[in-house]
Amino acid sequence: MTQPAGAGPVEVTSHAELLAATGGSAFVRHDIPDPLEGTAHALGAAVAFPRRTHTRRLGLLVMGPPADSAQLLDALLGDDVLPDGIASVTVERGSFEAVSARLPLGEGNDWEWMCTTAPPPEVPAESRLEGLHRADEPAIRALLAAANPNTDARPFEHPGQRWVGVRGDGGLVACGVREPGVAGTPVLAGITVAESARGTGLGLAVTARLTREAVAESGACTLGMYSHNSVARRVYRGLGYGDVHEWSSRRLLRSPAPGAAPGC
Repeated sequence: MTQPAGAGPVEVTSHAELLAATGGSAFVRHDIPDPLEGTAHALGAAVAFPRRTHTRRLGLLVMGPPADSAQLLDALLGDDVLPDGIASVTVERGSFEAVSARLPLGEGNDWEWMCTTAPPPEVPAESRLEGLHRADEPAIRALLAAANPNTDARPFEHPGQRWVGVRGDGGLVACGVREPGVAGTPVLAGITVAESARGTGLGLAVTARLTREAVAESGACTLGMYSHNSVARRVYRGLGYGDVHEWSSRRLLRSPAPGAAPGC
């Protein structure tokens, strides 16, 4: 759904309307809760709306081509209707320059969202997997800190987590979790392998097992990965993950002034 040229932003108040406005985006379908947390706005082929991140912080998400995204933000800033409490901004990679010229953005990262609705085949190293429980939390945290310190995984801090892992002679050498995402669809996180065990198929095994369980339970599974991790991308794509959305997320340094000119 697109708006006529020259028209102002249109309010989008339901999940179904947002899904239509984004052309049936898998990201909206599986990552954005229904009902919406706040009002979305659409202009041309662009939409902007508040989104609760995987770490439960509130951010602004902007989808759409650069020209439409720029026009939409100009209108929202001019009308002073950006949501309150926004701590970060996430924008489709190709429109980052258009958005960053209009909002004061700080540090952040580039990442990719993927999903699958097909269960992957079993892989050999899955025979080494075992379920992990709250008593294993110290070992999980130690492995994440040593081998994956930038992960958003929070062991046993969210309900419904299912951790699996592999133990070696020196303790836990691989782990990962699936849990309900903010919209309810399972999301994977914390896929981690100790440096000494890399190249042995353990990351593949953890991902395959958790994905298969998630698809069997809910019909879909999602994940996010930092864009620099080409090894992980090959693993995920090889297991059938697709519908890739490329994002740039940055901290919002301050609330933009109403009617601020582009670049201010």
